[in-house]
Amino acid sequence: MSQVLVPVETLALIHHALRSCELFRDWPEITLDRIARIAHLERYDRGTEVLAQDRQRRELLLVVSGCLETSGLNAGGTKFLLALLGPGDVVGLIRLLKAVPLVYNYHAHEDTMLVHLPSEALAAILDETPLLWKDVAMLALKRQSESIAAMQRRALGHLQQGLAQILVQLAGWYGQPVDAGPALRLKTSQSDLASMLSVSRQTMNKELRLLAQQGAVAADYGSLTIRDLPLLRRIAEGAAAP
Repeated sequence: MSQVLVPVETLALIHHALRSCELFRDWPEITLDRIARIAHLERYDRGTEVLAQDRQRRELLLVVSGCLETSGLNAGGTKFLLALLGPGDVVGLIRLLKAVPLVYNYHAHEDTMLVHLPSEALAAILDETPLLWKDVAMLALKRQSESIAAMQRRALGHLQQGLAQILVQLAGWYGQPVDAGPALRLKTSQSDLASMLSVSRQTMNKELRLLAQQGAVAADYGSLTIRDLPLLRRIAEGAAAP
């Protein structure tokens, strides 16, 4: 179950979260104060569905801590993991449009804290400063470009590069140091990674073994250890041959 924080904590945490988000960080202070007062902050245990009571509710979600999973189901009932979002990420821009049906679900991939931003109230604030809509549009276009690039990588067979990009992203969000060394551990299953890249678990296992042979990662049951993050970044950028 979600737990609503007391208002005195909520305002400060929401304001800090807004300043940490790419979309909001450069907005005027007075605007962020108004947004903070229309928002609410909630905590979700790992595996909890967000907006479970009303999946069509028009709210943007801003990740304060933890990891938010965006997923859907295909016609056969198979889960498709669209994205894992970390601190500073905002999701649900499409919810600013009233007539567009919503097809994705959200779950807490880890214990997660979220800021909920009511779309109607946020849109009203944006309408008073129309120039801020440009920032919303630019972020939406960036997300579209990233989605197209991901589809191209899958279509062209650059699976290891796409996998490396996802792992680098996850490491930046919630990678946990291992002992005193430079390694980072991720609580991410092979099934999750396979779903994100639209491949079988067997194919994902093969790709992880290839990365392991290069010394970039080490796969364990229920977790993944990143051994060489600089190498993984080079593979993600296409600068290191698989």
